[in-house]
Amino acid sequence: MNETGNEVVIRVRGEHEREVPAERGTAQLVVHAQGPEPGPVRSQVQADSASVLADVRAWHDPEAGPVRRIVVDQVRTSVQQPSHRGRPRPPIHHASVSVSVEFDDVARLGSWLSALNGVGSVGVRGIGWDLADDHRRGLEREARQEAVRQARERAQDYADALDLGTVRPRSIADVGLLEGRPAPFAVARSLAAPAAGGASESDDGLGALLEPDDVTIRATVEAEFVV
Repeated sequence: MNETGNEVVIRVRGEHEREVPAERGTAQLVVHAQGPEPGPVRSQVQADSASVLADVRAWHDPEAGPVRRIVVDQVRTSVQQPSHRGRPRPPIHHASVSVSVEFDDVARLGSWLSALNGVGSVGVRGIGWDLADDHRRGLEREARQEAVRQARERAQDYADALDLGTVRPRSIADVGLLEGRPAPFAVARSLAAPAAGGASESDDGLGALLEPDDVTIRATVEAEFVV
């Protein structure tokens, strides 16, 4: 708070946060194979990938779902040269394909992953949870507006404590912009996960991985009011 001329300037920050049940889930998978020869290993991982994706390709509809998006990376290969007591042993060739599949039906996603749980060549790296785009944008708008209302309420509290009267807005900005230092606006969607780096499949199976995390919608603004 500072005084400019006959006006008192009150600078505050407003924040709002809410958690919303996830509506969409994006599964991150890896299909892998290994063996003594590179050609058969590569062919095996391609065949396994096609089998894994057979159902989701049939369900794929970017507008209606239940599968909104499928991303399949190129086959990655590597070779391992083991040894035993200093003596080289036959090489082991590896091949893998990363797959990302976005569902707008959380139950269908869970059923699909459960069906893959017994397939030895498939590993679940994690699931990212999100909201439908239109719903998320609406919630972000509400969060921004509520953050502004919180900023005004906070400024008015300061003014009331000093018997200054009703505050008037002078400027509203994303965090860092009032001082001319741009910073990312804190309205964000969260690909929520139990641990940093994303949820991953445990030795006990899919378990809690298939339980959707809530998505956090957050907004923060900086504001100046005068009275």
